[in-house]
Amino acid sequence: MHDIAVVQSFLDAIVEKVEGRKVGSVKATLAIGALRFVENENVKFWMQEMLKKEFGESTKTEIKVETILPSIKCGCGFEGDVKDFEVTHDMAHLGIFEMHCPKCGGKNFEITKGRDCALTSLEIE
Repeated sequence: MHDIAVVQSFLDAIVEKVEGRKVGSVKATLAIGALRFVENENVKFWMQEMLKKEFGESTKTEIKVETILPSIKCGCGFEGDVKDFEVTHDMAHLGIFEMHCPKCGGKNFEITKGRDCALTSLEIE
């Protein structure tokens, strides 16, 4: 269900940019933080479905979903992406994850990227 909330946010942004124009096709790239706990394929599917509901069944859609890796700023001085982290289905429902600093192995860090979402490209015809 969390996926639908993320999709609705993207849909709202697209509808705002369209400003009432007739839409025949939508091509969009969505960037979603890995710590948002959504399935990219679900987001893609629901985005296409909701765009067709909003603009009509004949609307052509091309949706690309990219993942934003988490980045941290650690007390040890490390700043950068973290590629090794764990999120299980059950953990995702609770909004938790297992992640350590790649340099010191600690958990004394600030997350600077990875929870965000962005509409990185949009083409409307």
